[in-house]
Amino acid sequence: MFKRPKPHPALSVLRLAFTSLLLLHVFISAWLVATVDAAYTEGRPAPTEIHSIVAVDKDQTAIDVKMEKATSFVLYSLQRDRQVETNASDENTEDDSEVTESSDTDWLGMGRLFVTTSFLLLLVAEFAVWKGFKRARAWRVGSFSLALLAIFILFPATYVADLGGGQSTAQNSPGFDLENSAFAHPEARSDLNLKWLGLELDASFSGYDLGLVQPENRTNVSQTVPLNGTPDAKSFIAFESTFAIEYGKNLDALFVVPFLWLVFPASKPASTNLEEE
Repeated sequence: MFKRPKPHPALSVLRLAFTSLLLLHVFISAWLVATVDAAYTEGRPAPTEIHSIVAVDKDQTAIDVKMEKATSFVLYSLQRDRQVETNASDENTEDDSEVTESSDTDWLGMGRLFVTTSFLLLLVAEFAVWKGFKRARAWRVGSFSLALLAIFILFPATYVADLGGGQSTAQNSPGFDLENSAFAHPEARSDLNLKWLGLELDASFSGYDLGLVQPENRTNVSQTVPLNGTPDAKSFIAFESTFAIEYGKNLDALFVVPFLWLVFPASKPASTNLEEE
């Protein structure tokens, strides 16, 4: 049976040192890892698939993207009339400005700030316990709870918010590089589901690509959905993606911190000394 050692100043130093190393270990590792499986399910770019791994740490977001069955996508890109994007962009300059203004918030930067601040508060609280300040233990428990909240709840939430960028998350899926303004009758959907130690986001986008429509027919397609079997109906494009967002494999090291409190107990607060000072 484990026998808890008696409090000693040296144990407090060891506890502070191990806590600092654990927090540093977590801080420099990946905080979120997202695997993305996306595919064009209908239209000329189908059945192109996009597979991506996204790693988010304290400094940057690293993305590794791989495309499979990409021949149809390459041919589709060559067949599109890119001029339609320029025209649509010129017509909607004011709307684009409004979207840009609404997406200026750096949600991911705020998430990183939350995590960094909570880790620093935990270190300061641990230092206060070492020095024997009054109510330092309660402060330490609160700081540890805040650190868990920041990295397991707030940071993933800010990542999802940053991924949306003020628009539909489906339109910001990795591999989705088509201009929404060049589509008629667009439909976007995104569903967020919780899973064990992570999140899962299903997103889809569909519409009629005006870049595949003859210039003289674009006004009609923009106003009315083309009938099945007509040449304009072949401009329909559908895209689906699934995001599996999981926590970094080193984040579970945070749960070792409370065990350090048991293995390296702190001395009682020196309230008498503080009052005399």
